[in-house]
Amino acid sequence: MRYRLRPLVALLALAGMSSALAADWQTIASDKKRTIELDRASILQSDPGTKVAWGRIVLSDAEAATAGYAAVKALNRYDCRNQTFATIKRVYLDADSAVVKDEKVKVEKDMPVAAGSVDEKLWRDVCKPAGGGDISALAKNAAKAAQTAQAKPELRAADYRPAKGAEKPVVAQVSEAKGEHGAEPALPIKKNFIDKPAPPPKAEPAAERPVERPVRAEAPPEVQRVPAYVPPPRPKPRVVRSPVVSVDAHAAHGPAAAGTPLAHHDIHWSYDGEGGPANWGVLKPEWQLCGSGERQSPIDIREGIKVELEPIRFDYKPTQFRIVDNGHTVQVNVGPGSSLQVMGRYYDLVQFHFHRPSEERINGKGFEMVAHLVHKDLDGRLAVVAVLLERGQLHPLVQTLWNNLPLEKNVDYSPEGVAIDLNELLPKDRNYYTYMGSLTTPPCSEGVLWMVMKQPQQLSPEQIAIFARMYPMNARPIQSVRGRMIKESR
Repeated sequence: MRYRLRPLVALLALAGMSSALAADWQTIASDKKRTIELDRASILQSDPGTKVAWGRIVLSDAEAATAGYAAVKALNRYDCRNQTFATIKRVYLDADSAVVKDEKVKVEKDMPVAAGSVDEKLWRDVCKPAGGGDISALAKNAAKAAQTAQAKPELRAADYRPAKGAEKPVVAQVSEAKGEHGAEPALPIKKNFIDKPAPPPKAEPAAERPVERPVRAEAPPEVQRVPAYVPPPRPKPRVVRSPVVSVDAHAAHGPAAAGTPLAHHDIHWSYDGEGGPANWGVLKPEWQLCGSGERQSPIDIREGIKVELEPIRFDYKPTQFRIVDNGHTVQVNVGPGSSLQVMGRYYDLVQFHFHRPSEERINGKGFEMVAHLVHKDLDGRLAVVAVLLERGQLHPLVQTLWNNLPLEKNVDYSPEGVAIDLNELLPKDRNYYTYMGSLTTPPCSEGVLWMVMKQPQQLSPEQIAIFARMYPMNARPIQSVRGRMIKESR
């Protein structure tokens, strides 16, 4: 009698068993901010010439505090013949190894493995022929591990959870964590491993490529051998014909696409996956600035010119509000009457919303969250005031907002008889940085006046955790300054 397993269900189940019960994490690369590891015990063959394995990224304590999660594990599929890989599933964890977010990748995208990159190291470690990697061998290992777990409940912490400061979501195709095994010398993590897809690899002589050989599992006579599953041919992945770009958070919903613009129902813009910042510029023709703009936001604010900046004249009135979870952030629409005056112009406050972590950085430093207050003048010009938010005491105004969060996405709610005074959200010290930039979400329109308050406001850990449950990460990556002038208050 022969058994045939459904590929994805079998892979997730068996790879998950191996990762949880018999993990063998070994360091692949590391730097001061994060460590990348591979669970060698989770490697198994799926299709002929294709293997899957768990990896993880473990963040330093400082990085984890900024990101809102400590580590991210990813189940990746490696094509050992074509030197590509794709992510099947990601799991984000906090410092206590509690799951912050568990997601199956909606669109699996095969990425080329660049020569000399961390991805190539992972690919080689997974695809090399040594070791038993078929399903029956893995099942035997998992069964032994399960028996051991019952006999000895005191499993080592590193076998089932990342080290402290663990998983945090990244735009990488691999999961990471701190390991306990010496393994081979760690490779330095190149920036493009985290921030953008690797370039196509250089051609390798056929003789140097690892050769896939069938692996036979030794089993007792009464145990049936499980043959490798051979699925029907996969459809060719669509290719994105466009430069890699970033994201912003002040625009309406929109579709995302690869290659040519897609219909709204095909792909929606997001902060990861095929609709993520890297592809915003090609999702719609009117979003091209997301990929080709010269004055994009957010930026790392540094080396500003210290001058006597004109004070921002805030005229915020207590107002009722409508609050909505729009699928990208929590947005609060306010009533008329609140405005500000700066540089000879009046701007009316329209709405404000939140990002986690802060999209802006100050001299390389990020913050827990940021509130963006969006203003518009009679000519349609935009001005955004950014209030940085750090961990500390409970903020009464934000608590009022959280108390009235809608139960469903895209359904706004206006609590009767409840008003907010946005003067409470502004810091006492009104000094600020200013520069010209863009929206940080599609369509990434430029010509936006940015004013980033120097003094952060505080939120309690519980208030930050509430937002993090909805949006662990909804921040566009930092954009190039491109020689723009940045001014700051003395």
